[in-house]
Amino acid sequence: MKQYISTFVVGEAHDSDILDVAISKDFTITCSADGYLKLWNNDPNRALRLSKFVDKLGLHHISVFEDVIDAQPMLLLATVSFSGKSYFYQFDFETSTLLTIKDLPAELTNTNTFFWANAFAKDSNSVAHTYATTLTTGASQVYRLTFDKESNLCPKFQFLGITPTGESTFATCIDLDVAAKKLVVGYQNGSVHLYDLDYLKPLYEFQSFGLTKNTSSSSLSAVRNVKFSPAGKLLAVARDSGSYGTITLYDVKYCETIGSLTISTHSSNVGIGGYAHDKWCLSIAFNEDGSVLASGGLDDKIRLWNVETKERDATISISKSDVSDNNDGNRLDEATCCSLSFIKKGLINGEGDNDGLVAVGFDRVIRWFREAGGI
Repeated sequence: MKQYISTFVVGEAHDSDILDVAISKDFTITCSADGYLKLWNNDPNRALRLSKFVDKLGLHHISVFEDVIDAQPMLLLATVSFSGKSYFYQFDFETSTLLTIKDLPAELTNTNTFFWANAFAKDSNSVAHTYATTLTTGASQVYRLTFDKESNLCPKFQFLGITPTGESTFATCIDLDVAAKKLVVGYQNGSVHLYDLDYLKPLYEFQSFGLTKNTSSSSLSAVRNVKFSPAGKLLAVARDSGSYGTITLYDVKYCETIGSLTISTHSSNVGIGGYAHDKWCLSIAFNEDGSVLASGGLDDKIRLWNVETKERDATISISKSDVSDNNDGNRLDEATCCSLSFIKKGLINGEGDNDGLVAVGFDRVIRWFREAGGI
């Protein structure tokens, strides 16, 4: 079994629930129901570099695009508010400020459109950078991202199209793989749709079979997160199974179920595949080489899974007791992990060459970890 150790904790990092986290080369980036984006330095002190108020209704998703364009570092942030509006920013490395990207296509600024989940995807050949976002109608929009060399590399979003969907239910999550030309969307009713990214045509539907008791409530099998592996060969799906959280792995090429990531259970309300968390699993992430999948649940557990063997490599138990400056909160505030992300090896100086991990939650705390050893 592997061991993961805490490297840094920031308590009361936001004034309300921290709902998503993303990692860039220089920053750990968080968004919160308090309406703020915050950028924390990826150094041993994790100092707050920038705080940006965005929307009074709060933010729930954040996605990051990072590249070097014509020898210039480029960092874009896209976040979505509970108002249904999407916001886009470019980080100015000279002034350490976030510049609002205002030159957007009409589809991204339509006040009658309500966005939810979002994702950037970088093309290694620099010709097909992509941005995708789900709508509350169940459809998803896809955009090509380019940089105008005649206007100081100003980012441009070109609307490519919208996915057809046979689902009238809420589209809860999204991911895309530019190299494999695939787009995946998860829905509240438990279904997962795989699309061809070039033509936005549906390729396959992965249905939910985890819940064994009869129910008419679609929310009992809601898809919480979907992630392609770095090589694009596997798809990981986190779903509800009643009050439990499940994780299923699929083969993307053949659209076959490879297996489930499970811990022991004696519950009669969970399918044969078992469950990964005692409560809903809200976030999953692959490490850099795709050998490990991390999952975070409302059971205050982060689990690390060996993708090849499908066995649990480690469990991190977290609680509010590891923060000395926290205030008393309500029961909802006790949930410690609603989003997580891997940190590339060697990214943070002084913390070795092993995998790193960051997690955020309703308790308004940011927690950084790394695999033990390697210093």
